[in-house]
Amino acid sequence: MDFRTSRYVTRRRSSSTALRVTADALAPGATVRYHYRGGNSLATVVERTDRYVAFVGAECDGTFTHDRIDRLIDDDRFQIVLEDETHVPLELEDVSNELR
Repeated sequence: MDFRTSRYVTRRRSSSTALRVTADALAPGATVRYHYRGGNSLATVVERTDRYVAFVGAECDGTFTHDRIDRLIDDDRFQIVLEDETHVPLELEDVSNELR
């Protein structure tokens, strides 16, 4: 898979190769696209611990366990966005910068 031409990193199914992305790939500052019941939105990971990942965006935010993130990735509802900007609302940007 050529990451330079891919906008999102998700699970890809192929008979010859498989790429498995998990919550372990997420770190503060990473941009994600979260597909939720009412739509989808870009967000920025603001915190990552041994148990959960927290992300914040203009239209969505959430805190999920690593297992839940892995299930969302498997269902193509959570994607890592490559080469994008921060999507934390301005009032939360200082908090995001402190966590990096």
